[in-house]
Amino acid sequence: MWIEPKELLLPSTFWIAEMYSRYFVLQKRRGHGESRGFGSMLVGTYDSVWNTKPAPYRIVHRTPSSEVSYEIAIGITQDEIAKDWEWLQANLFNVLNEMENEDEVTNFTICKIKSLYTQNNQDETGETADFKVMTSQFRQTFKMPEEERLVNSYSATYVKNKIPRQGQLYISLNHVCFYSYMLGHEVKRIIRFAELEDISRNANTIYLKTTNNMTYNFTLIFNAGEAHLLIEQLNKMAIQQLIQDPESPVVDHDPSNFARLGAKSSKKPVLLRDLTARQKSEEFRIYFRLPQTEIIDGKIKANIWTPYSKRFNAGYIYLSPNFFCFRSDVKDLVSVVIPMKTIKSVEKKDDGQQRFDNQIVIITSENVPFMFAQIVDREVLISKITDLLSRIHVPVSRERAKYDISWSKQTALMNTFKTQFSSDIIRNQEEKMVRWEAHFRDFGRGIGMFRTTDVINLIVEGIPDQLRQEIWLIFSGAIHDKEMNPGLYEDLVEKAACIKDCFAHDEIDRDLPRSLPEHPAFQSTDGIGALRRVLQAYALRNPQVGYCQAMNIVSSVFLLFCDEENAFWMLASLCENLLPDYYKDKVVGAQIDQGVLNELVETHLADLHEHLEQLGVIKMISISWFLTIFMSVISYESSLHILDCFFYEGAKIIFMVALQIIEWNRDKLLKCQDDGEAMLVLQNYLEGIYNPDYQVPPSTDKRKMERSQTQTVQTLIHEAYTKFGEELTQQRIEELRNKHRRLTMRQFDIDNEKTVVKAYLQNPYFDRNELHMLLTIIREEKHALKSMQQQQKAQCSLSETPQLLHHQSPTRVPNDPVLGGSNGRYEAYWVNYEVFHTLFTELTPWRKCVSVDLGEKLFRLTDKKGTGYLDFGQLINALGLVCSSKSMEKLKLLYVLHLPPLLSKAEIERSRRPRPRTKDDAEEAFEAEDFFDDDASESMEALPSPSDHQFDADDYALISATQHLHNLAGISGNTFMDLSRNTPNLSLNSNTSSLAQRNSTFYVDLPAAALPDLGAARMTPPPGATAGAASASAAAAAAADKMLLNVETISNFSQISDLVAATRLERADSNATDSRSLGSLGYLLDQPDEGASGSHQTIPHLRKENFQLLWRSIIEIMGCVQDEEMRMAYENLLELGNSNIKKEPSLESFTQLNLGGSGDEQPDSNGNPTTPAAEHSSTTRLFVALEEELRQASGKPSSSRGSSSSSTNTSEAWHISINQFIATVLTVNTIVQGFQTPIQITEQVEQLQKKRRKCLSTNY
Repeated sequence: MWIEPKELLLPSTFWIAEMYSRYFVLQKRRGHGESRGFGSMLVGTYDSVWNTKPAPYRIVHRTPSSEVSYEIAIGITQDEIAKDWEWLQANLFNVLNEMENEDEVTNFTICKIKSLYTQNNQDETGETADFKVMTSQFRQTFKMPEEERLVNSYSATYVKNKIPRQGQLYISLNHVCFYSYMLGHEVKRIIRFAELEDISRNANTIYLKTTNNMTYNFTLIFNAGEAHLLIEQLNKMAIQQLIQDPESPVVDHDPSNFARLGAKSSKKPVLLRDLTARQKSEEFRIYFRLPQTEIIDGKIKANIWTPYSKRFNAGYIYLSPNFFCFRSDVKDLVSVVIPMKTIKSVEKKDDGQQRFDNQIVIITSENVPFMFAQIVDREVLISKITDLLSRIHVPVSRERAKYDISWSKQTALMNTFKTQFSSDIIRNQEEKMVRWEAHFRDFGRGIGMFRTTDVINLIVEGIPDQLRQEIWLIFSGAIHDKEMNPGLYEDLVEKAACIKDCFAHDEIDRDLPRSLPEHPAFQSTDGIGALRRVLQAYALRNPQVGYCQAMNIVSSVFLLFCDEENAFWMLASLCENLLPDYYKDKVVGAQIDQGVLNELVETHLADLHEHLEQLGVIKMISISWFLTIFMSVISYESSLHILDCFFYEGAKIIFMVALQIIEWNRDKLLKCQDDGEAMLVLQNYLEGIYNPDYQVPPSTDKRKMERSQTQTVQTLIHEAYTKFGEELTQQRIEELRNKHRRLTMRQFDIDNEKTVVKAYLQNPYFDRNELHMLLTIIREEKHALKSMQQQQKAQCSLSETPQLLHHQSPTRVPNDPVLGGSNGRYEAYWVNYEVFHTLFTELTPWRKCVSVDLGEKLFRLTDKKGTGYLDFGQLINALGLVCSSKSMEKLKLLYVLHLPPLLSKAEIERSRRPRPRTKDDAEEAFEAEDFFDDDASESMEALPSPSDHQFDADDYALISATQHLHNLAGISGNTFMDLSRNTPNLSLNSNTSSLAQRNSTFYVDLPAAALPDLGAARMTPPPGATAGAASASAAAAAAADKMLLNVETISNFSQISDLVAATRLERADSNATDSRSLGSLGYLLDQPDEGASGSHQTIPHLRKENFQLLWRSIIEIMGCVQDEEMRMAYENLLELGNSNIKKEPSLESFTQLNLGGSGDEQPDSNGNPTTPAAEHSSTTRLFVALEEELRQASGKPSSSRGSSSSSTNTSEAWHISINQFIATVLTVNTIVQGFQTPIQITEQVEQLQKKRRKCLSTNY
C-alpha cells in the first residue's frame, strides 16, 4: 500500500534488497520467511524490544548521489508489494529516466506518491498505514478473525517468574494479547475480557487476574493510564454483553453510532477514539439524565450567565443530537439542559462592554434567554448548533392499530383517593409550595431550569405532593423518553391486553393484591387496573426484564402521584437507566450493588465489617432494601422522602442511607450472635423511622400502632449526606460496580458448578475436583466457540462434522445457554458437537486415532434424544469411559463405534483412497467421492429413529422395497424423488417426504459423502448396480418412463399389506441391519459394568471392511506400534471371520424376501427354501413382474433364486461377533495394558488451558 513518504536516514542494515532499479529498491525485512538464524533472531529481538514492528516488505526511493532515502510503500505480503512495484515499472521508471536533475526526480516522485496515497485512502476507515500493518500482524500472530478489531497496542513488559519479557500488548474488542520475541524464544498470551476477575493498576503496572486464578503483570512506560481505562471499559462491555445476551458473548461496536460532526483529526486509532466517545457519552447521559440513544458530539469551554446571582460561571458546553447542556467547573454549582427542539434562535452578542467576549444568546420557545460568553470557538459552536437543528426530528403521535379494548388512562390516584392530613401537615405542604414557587421564579421551571445546590436543598427538605410528578419526571429523565415515544404506551397496553396465557401476566396478577395494600387506592378496581396495565405494558416493552417482584411496589407509588402514562415512563427510567439490571433474571444489578455496599462498609465501617461478614447480614438486607428503594422496610410516608432524593442523586442515595442505618446500629450489631438477631435489630429500627412532615392517619393495625419511633427520615438523609456525601461520588460507585460486576458473574458460575457437581458426584469416573475442572473447561470452551461463531463463519474441520437436526424435544428445547439463562443451571453445561469434539480430542487418549473420527461417532452414539446436545451426565459417561481403566468396556465401545451406520461405507472407501497430492488429483478425488455417494438407499433417513414414536414401520417397508427397485432400474434416489414430485397420484411420495423429515437413527444428516452401509448384504445393492447406472446413463433414462408407470400401478394397488408385512419381518430378522439395536447401544455408556455380563447378542456383527478400520484404530491408539502378538491376534480374527461366512440368499431379487412364508425358513445350499413357499399373493406377483421388467430395461438377464444366491459376495458375508473380538483381543497383553492405563483428566484440562493461554495451535 502507498504511504505518506517518510525520510530514512539510517542505513538499511535490517533489510535485504529483493529488486533494484535506478531510483527504487524493493526490500524485505531480514528474517521474514526465513529459518531462524542468528541474524534473524537479532532483528526479531530488536523489533520486539524497541517496538518497531515494521511491515515485512517496503519500497524505498533514493537517488545515487543522495544519502537520504524515502519509504513510499509497504506490504504485508509479497504479492501486495509486487503490485506497487509493477505500477512503478509501468508509470514512473521511463518518466524518471528522462529527467536530468535528481532533485527534480525526488520532488516529482514524492508528489506522485502523495497523490496516490490520498487517492487510495479516500474510502478507507481513516487508519494510518502503520496501524493497518499492526492489525494484520495482530491477526496473524494470534489467529484472530477479520471481525475481531484491534483497538490499540502498547509497548509493555510482561513479568513472569521474575523474568521480564519486553514485547507488545494488544488490546482488541474482546481480548488482551501479549507477544514477545527474545533471541528465538516466543511468548504469546491471550486473555478474553469476559474471563477477567480482577483488574488493578499500581503506578505503571497493570495487574490482571482471570477466573482460573491466572495472574498477569504488564508494565507500561507510556500510556499506562490509558491502557488501564481501556481494559476496564472493554471488560465492562464484555460482562454487560453476557448479562444482556448470553447467547452472543462477543462485544461489537458500530462506529457510525459515535461519529461526531466535524471531528478533529487525530493520530489515535479510529476505534480507540470511538470507544473514548462511548465512555464520555455514557458519563454525559448519566449526569444529565438523558436517553440512552444520546451520543456526545463535543464540548466547548464557555461561561454561562446566571441571572439569580448576576454573574458568569465557568464550565463547558456539551452538544448531542437532541440536547444542549452546560456544566460548571465547580461541582454542582450550576447545570442546564436545553432540548434542541425548544431552541428558537441562536444569536451573536457583540454590543455592550463585553462585545469582545465572544458571546451568544440562545432563546427557547418559552422566550427564556440563556447567555454564554468566553466561548473558545464561537463560530464552530454556532455552526454545530445550526447543523444539529437542521437534523432535529420531532416525533409525532402516529396512527396505531386499534384494538377492541375499552379503557382510559388513570390520573394520579392521590387526586381520587385523597388522604385526610392534619392542619399542621397541610400548612407545611403550603409552605414548601411557596418556597418551590419562589425557586421557579429565580431559577426557571421545567427541563431548562438552572440546576443548582438550591434545588438539592429543596429536594432534601421534601417535595410537595402537587409537584412530585413534575420534579420526578424531570430529574429521572423519564420526560425525555415520553416525548420521544408519543402514543407508545397506549399501543403497548392494548397489545398486552390481547396476550393470553402469559407467564409474566400470571405473576403480575398474583402480586397485585400485595402492592401497597394499606393504601385505599389499591383496594379499588381503579388502582389495581392501572397498576396491571402499567406492569403488563412494560413487560411487553422489555421482554428481557418482563416482570420482577418489587416492580409492583415502586409502580404503585408512582401511580399515587403520577398519571398512568407518566408512571409507566418512570418505571422504564428506573429499570433501564437509574437501576440497570436490577430487575432482570437473578436480579444481577442488585447483587452487584450488594457487593458494592459490602466494600463500602469495609471502607467506612471497618470495625463492623468483619462481624457482619461472619453473620452474612449484608447479603440478607441489601436485596430487599435496594429493589424497592427501602419501600418494603420503611414506612410508605418516610420512603417517599428517600425516593425524592433518589431521582436526583441516583443510586448514590441508596448507599448513603444504608451506610447511615448500619452505622447508627453499630453497637447493637456488634453484640448480635447470629444473623436472625441482627436482622431483628435492623427491622425494628427501620420500622421506627417516621416522617413528621407527612403523617398519614393512624393505622388500625395494632402491630403498626405499637411501633416505637427511632429517627426522622429528614435526619437520616441529612446525616447520610453529611458523612458520606463527599466521599461517595458517582465515579467511585461506577468503579466499584465494574469490579463487583466481574465478581458477581464469577460467583454465579461458582454456585452453578457446586450445584451440578453435587448432582453428579456419585458418577463412577470423576471425583469432585475433576468435575469442577470439567465444568470450568466446558464454560471456557463454550465462550470461545460462541465468540468464534459470532465473528466468523464456520470453517471446515479435518473431520466430518455431523449436521444435527435441531428438533424440539418434548421436555425441553435445546438452546445452548452459556450462563444458564431461563433454562437453569444444568443446561448451562450442555455441549454441542463442536465443544464435545474439542474436549474429546484434547482430553482423551483416543485422539491418536486419525483414520476414524471417533469423537464424531461417540457424540452421535451418546446423543440418544437427538437434541444435538449432550448434558453433563452424558458427557461424563462418554469421556469417563474412554479415560478410565475399564479395558473390556472400552474395547466394546470401540467395537460399537465402528459399526454401521456409525461408520459408513463411504467413509471406508475414503479411508482406502490415497490423499491427493495435486490440485487436479484433489478435484478427481472429490468427483470420485460424489460417485460413491449417489446411493440414496444408504441414507440415514432410511433408518427409523429409536425414540420417534410417530414412526410407522410401513413407511420403512415401502421405502426399502421401492429403493431396491431403484437400484435394479439404475435410477438414483434423487432421480426417483424428482419423478415422485412430478407424479400427483403417487402415494409413495407422501410417505417418502414424511419419512425424510424425520430424524435418523443417530439424528444425523450425513453429507452426501457419508451415506452409511446398512450391515450385511441384505439391504445393499450389488456392487455393480451403481457402477452400471453410472456407465449406462442412457439405459437408466430409458427405464425411467417404465419405472414411473409401474410405480404408479404399485401405489394404486390396494392389497400391498402382505409386502409391507414381509419386508418388516425381513427387517426384524436381520441382525446386521437392526437399527433399533444400534439405537440401544448407548447402554454401554450408561451401565458399562452391566454390559460386561455377556449380553452381546444384541450387538450386530462386524463386516470385514469395518473390522480392518477397527484394527487400524487400535494400532493408532497404541501409538502406531504393532508387535508380533497383535499381528497374530489380527490373523486369528481374520480366520474367525472366514469361518463365519454363510451362503445366504442374495437380496438382489425381491422374490428372495420370502414374502409368503413366516420368515423362519432357511434356504438350502443352493439357495432354495427348505419348506414349500406359500402361493404368492397378487402383490408379490406384481413385484416379480415389475422386477423382471426392470431387468430387461436395464439389460440384465433374468436369474433364478439359486443363481442369485450363488452370486453373493463372500467379502460382504465375512463377519465377526463382539464375543469373538473381545475374547481374542483380551489375550494380547499390549492392548490390555494400553487400554487399562487411566488418564488423569485434571492434567489434560490444565494442558488445554495452557494451550489456550499461549495461543498454541491444536492438531485437529
